[in-house]
Amino acid sequence: MPQPLIHFNIFSLSRRRLLAIVSSGLLFAVAIWFANNELPYRHVWSSFYAESDIGTYFCEKTFMDKIVRQPVNTFSNFIYFITALAIIRRGWKDQSKRNRYNIISANPFYSITYGFILLYIFTASTIFHSSLINFAALLDFSAVYSLALFPLMYFTHRVWLLSIGVPSNQRHPLSTRTLIAAFSLLYVMLTFFVPRGYDDYAVLTIIIVLVIFGAIVEAKDRGKTNHRYLLTSVIAIAFGVMWFAFDTRKILCDPNSYIQPHSLWHLFSGTAAFYFYMYIRSEKNKI
Repeated sequence: MPQPLIHFNIFSLSRRRLLAIVSSGLLFAVAIWFANNELPYRHVWSSFYAESDIGTYFCEKTFMDKIVRQPVNTFSNFIYFITALAIIRRGWKDQSKRNRYNIISANPFYSITYGFILLYIFTASTIFHSSLINFAALLDFSAVYSLALFPLMYFTHRVWLLSIGVPSNQRHPLSTRTLIAAFSLLYVMLTFFVPRGYDDYAVLTIIIVLVIFGAIVEAKDRGKTNHRYLLTSVIAIAFGVMWFAFDTRKILCDPNSYIQPHSLWHLFSGTAAFYFYMYIRSEKNKI
């Protein structure tokens, strides 16, 4: 008899938590405003190398003399921060629980690692949109690699366990340690050894393999996950990519608006990351 799907929510938006989210968001916004308007520093990034067209590459009006050159695109990274904290908190709680119903609950490092990846994305993207310097752009793209590799690692783990007949809610140290080592090495290779201009091909290859492995998992282990979460994640990332393209092509572009296409990319990609976690968390095995 198939197990009922888990309708899991890592947020329980009590008044206290909602207040914490709103207040921390306001604090981040005030910090950006204070840095640009009250601190007596200008042109702090001028001595760093940046692409010649970086001041006009994004739709948002760029203040090349200020500490935070793109305030709206910088602030929109906040979604990665709150999502990261919620996922890390869930993973930390999993360490003390005995009930294990899937890979995520059996291996709390998945939640904790994913949370820290999102924190890394928040940090890298915040630094990049504040400075727009070349080093920060490389940092930002390395964060993209880490986010792309995480779901590939998850589905690779699922395929491995399916191939040897081990239920996903049982710990299998050999596969876990091997995959951690292999994907850490792959991340280093992608970050430091992929030539410029080939980054998009590398990410595309990851996505293709990810889709293949995901299809295998769903075909061989059907009915154990809540597909609405996966569908929401896919739709969100599709909308995010659309707004990313709009931004670079200056479609629906108002440089002075508080709603920027690239900030919508952050919003939708952060939402996609959150619902992907909901999807992998919803996988159900007998306890």
